[in-house]
This record gives sequence, C-alpha cells and structure tokens, in this order.
Amino acid sequence: MKAPAAANCTWQAKGNDMQATLTSSTNYQPAAYKPHWVREDFVDFVLAKINPLWTVTRTMARVENIEYIEDDMVKVTLSTNHLLNRRFKTFKAGQFIMLTVTIAGVRHQRAYSLVNTPENYAKTGRLVIGVKRQGRVSNYLAKQAKIGDVLEIAPASGEFMLTEEATPALFISAGSGITPIVPMIQQALERSKLPVTLIYYSRDPAFRMELETLAAAYPQFDLNIIVDSAEKPAFFDVETLERICPDAATRETYVCAAPGLMTATRKIWESFGWSDKMRQESFLPIKVDENAEAQLVNFRRSQREFEAKGNLLASAEAAGLTPTYGCRMGVCNACVCTKVSGSVRNQVTGEINDQNNVQIKLCVNAAISEVVIDL
Repeated sequence: MKAPAAANCTWQAKGNDMQATLTSSTNYQPAAYKPHWVREDFVDFVLAKINPLWTVTRTMARVENIEYIEDDMVKVTLSTNHLLNRRFKTFKAGQFIMLTVTIAGVRHQRAYSLVNTPENYAKTGRLVIGVKRQGRVSNYLAKQAKIGDVLEIAPASGEFMLTEEATPALFISAGSGITPIVPMIQQALERSKLPVTLIYYSRDPAFRMELETLAAAYPQFDLNIIVDSAEKPAFFDVETLERICPDAATRETYVCAAPGLMTATRKIWESFGWSDKMRQESFLPIKVDENAEAQLVNFRRSQREFEAKGNLLASAEAAGLTPTYGCRMGVCNACVCTKVSGSVRNQVTGEINDQNNVQIKLCVNAAISEVVIDL
C-alpha cells in the first residue's frame, strides 16, 4: 500500500479574512531527529567533580564569610558562579534567594532576604544574607557551615520591592524583618532626595552600624531604632506614627515584621483608608489556629480527602501528602496551585478568596469551606 502524500498548510488573504488551504506536497520531509549527544546534567556531574562551583544548570555559591552581628543573628557572604551560569544575573533590593543545604543526607531549603544592594553585587559578585538562628537550616548555617562550603541557591525572586517611581517612603520593621529593608532604604536614598523614615523595633538591633552610616550620609533619612525589652515592651500605635511620621498619608509604606506588628500596621492603614499605599512581607512561618473549624479538602488529582485546620500545606502534610513547598511563609511561589472551588482565607492579609480556578499558595491559605485543589 502506498503511503498518502504529506499535507502542507498555506494561508491566503480573502477580502478581510485569512483562509487556510491544505495542499499536497511530495517534497515534504519530516524533521530529522537530532539526539542530544551530551546531557547537561551529565556535564554538571563531571564539572562538579573538578570544582563544585562549575555547573551549567544550577546556581552554586561558596561561603566566603560568616560574621556574628548580634547574639542570635549572623551575616553570611556568598560568592556565586554567575560567570559560568547566567541564571543568576542580578536581583532587586528587597528580594530573596532560596538556599538549599544537605543535612544528614537530606536536602533542606529556606528563603533568605538579600542584605546588600544589586549595585554592590555587580561590583563584588558577592551576595549577603542575614540569618537568624532559628529552624534547621538557619541553625546549620550559623553553627556548622564553614568558609569554603558550597551551597545551591535559586535565582532571586519576590515582589517586596520599591515602587518604580521614587516617592517619600516609610519603612516599619522589627527583629530580623530588617534584612530586606536595609537594601531598600539604601536604594531609596541613592535614587532621590525625598524623605525616608525607618521605625525599627528590636531588643538587639541588627545592622545598626549600616543604618547609622546611612543616616550620617543622607540628611533626608530619619532613623528611629526603638529598643524594647520584656520589662519595657514597646508597641506601634497611631500616637507613635503621628509623632514619628506625621505625613505618613503621603508616603509609600513598606512593612516587614512579626505578625503582631504587621497586623497592627495593617489595621491602622485600613482605618485611615491608606491600604493601597502599603506593601508587606512576613518572615515567619504561619501558625496553626487551634480554634479554627476543620474543613474538608480534596486534592483532586491525588484522589485524597482530608480535614484541614490551619494552612493547607501543614494540613496536607499531616494527612501524609507531600506537596512541593519552599519558604512556608507565603514569600516564594513553590507551593502555588490552582484552587478549583471553595473559599480560603489568606492568613497573612486576612483576605478571603471564594473564586473558582484561581492560583493560591498552600502555605498561607486556610480553608473556610470545603475546598477542591488541583493537586
């Protein structure tokens, strides 16, 4: 039996329309199969045997320095293999990297804000992260990692950044939430002479020297470090805001702090109708609300149902499932998936999402009705 002639498709103009016409052609030749003679992962394997930094598919970083900057916080300096691997080109002030370490043969990943500016990275090829000694990965970096160790990182990401247009700015932070704020302040000061104010709560302020250096160099920078303690706690309220930054209504506000300060700030901005001028980023894992009512959740593709109480990621793990995750703080997008139906509440912003077929992050959303997830 003779095989049919291959068909070609051509497009022709007919008035205002384009029409497709199928024509036969005996000249048709299928594209030749071109096998990949050298696999990139094999190249990576061989290169890594020569030098752990030499890879073409992954971004590797060498620990250059580990410096204690307060009792429970260290500053880690990393140099990247960006000259060999162009995946990590640069970043924006306020963004973070996902860092992977292997502990007892198990790979663990965590997000860390970058403390230096993109301009500094362009000059030195060095990345600086602030690490608070809490959790498995952070304790490993602070206590066990050594200068010369090679770690894997992912390209910078995150949406907690300055607005494109320079505006007067107010930054509010506490504790280790200061890490993404430091480069944002520096960049805001360098790009304009508009006023910049920082309200920073901490019992042991990190990056104090860097902030005081900026305050000395830029007269438009109003630095307010509020040292509180268990005996004399300090709180953020309307009176504090009006005393330190009376023109807050005219400013873009950036907040990165523990949930209590984030909530207090959000309520003040909501009461004044300024919510559209505030950007927030949380740096702590979301806690489970023990008083929340359990809801039935269905992972459609896995054909698994379970009761969820608190965020969907932790509930799924408690049910024996293993969804992909990254920061567990709603910062990275590793656990983004499609909510087919049902209602969820964002535990960071308090927003309720009852729309179907929308993208949500499992780690910061809790079910408030029966929910179907496309996983």
